[in-house]
Amino acid sequence: MIDVHSHILPGIDDGARDMKDALEMARLAVADGIRVMVATPHLFKHKNGDLGAINEKKVILEHLDRFRDRLAAEDIALEVLPGCDVPLSEKALSLLEEDRVMTVNDGNRYLLLELSHFAIPPSLEEICFRLQSQGLTPIITHPERHPLILERPERLEHLVDLGCLAQLTASSLTGGFGRQIARVSRQLVKKGYIHLLASDAHDPRHRPPRLSKAVSELSRLIGRERALAMVTHIPEKIIKGELAT
Repeated sequence: MIDVHSHILPGIDDGARDMKDALEMARLAVADGIRVMVATPHLFKHKNGDLGAINEKKVILEHLDRFRDRLAAEDIALEVLPGCDVPLSEKALSLLEEDRVMTVNDGNRYLLLELSHFAIPPSLEEICFRLQSQGLTPIITHPERHPLILERPERLEHLVDLGCLAQLTASSLTGGFGRQIARVSRQLVKKGYIHLLASDAHDPRHRPPRLSKAVSELSRLIGRERALAMVTHIPEKIIKGELAT
């Protein structure tokens, strides 16, 4: 399986605290059947838009190189690729235009995009067009946890119609974020609004990198073949920069 959203790089954001945690997460991922992870630290280290603490391309690649060396030394068979969890903000879009933001696998084809927790901006249609004119397809991360989509799940349909892909968090589907989010997750899946399943892992204990349990639930909802595609064929196309849908 391929996990396109994880906070496994140590000491770079609110994910793995240190190398020990990161290596434990890597072992858990491998044991669960994950063979590739995209390391996607938050663009702003403290999630507050502080331009003095940006996880830009060069920062992510430096941390990734160190982590890959340790994975090899520990003989952990996990391939880790670069990425970034990018907030929908003017600051982030400006940094993207300056080529300082890491796209998925540095392919300049797909971008993990996190909506503001408080609003879906009226300018979103224009922003999507702006990104797509640069050859970038936005992947909306964990829409099932967004308050406005929880209130009206059909709002996600509009984003998909704009050309966005949508990524569901595995533990949302299996009840890790509560009953309401699990219910809305099932609803979004059954309506066909979801393209990808990812762990959004942050640590080895409370938010570990596991997909298999959620894949089983997905299989029950939409069939085994479509469920597996969300963690194999579709993410593989994304990391290769190919058309995913």
